[in-house]
Amino acid sequence: MYEHLLHLEKTILTIKKQHRLVSAELNMLKQQSSGSKEFNALQSNLDSTQTERDTLKKQLSAFDERYQNLAEAHHMLGEEQDKVQQQLANLQQQNEALKQQHDEIQQQNVALQQQIAEVEKRNSNLQEKNRLASERTQVVLDRLTRIDQVDG
Repeated sequence: MYEHLLHLEKTILTIKKQHRLVSAELNMLKQQSSGSKEFNALQSNLDSTQTERDTLKKQLSAFDERYQNLAEAHHMLGEEQDKVQQQLANLQQQNEALKQQHDEIQQQNVALQQQIAEVEKRNSNLQEKNRLASERTQVVLDRLTRIDQVDG
């Protein structure tokens, strides 16, 4: 797009040079009072050159406007990209904080599982002691019952 604008600008400069040359030649011919045929041909050439220059100016103006619109859109996209990058950075920070929380919870979970295992072991030991105590109590009760029956 930019190269095309530069090309149009060079073309306009070339046409301006041609216009000056033709105008200078026209003035010289006017001074020499040569025939009206040459003058008319030069005037026609000048008019077509001016028309071409005006057309190129319009194209250049249209390209310049398009370029300005694209530059503005590019700028807006850059701002939007900055916002998205900031959001990404914030999300990454939140993600890191959540990872830390997750790790802490995992550690707490492991500690709780260890405590549960210890409680279950103690519970199992107590159940075994209760079973033994129950058996001993039953033996003592059986002996007392026999003693009672013998005495009675």
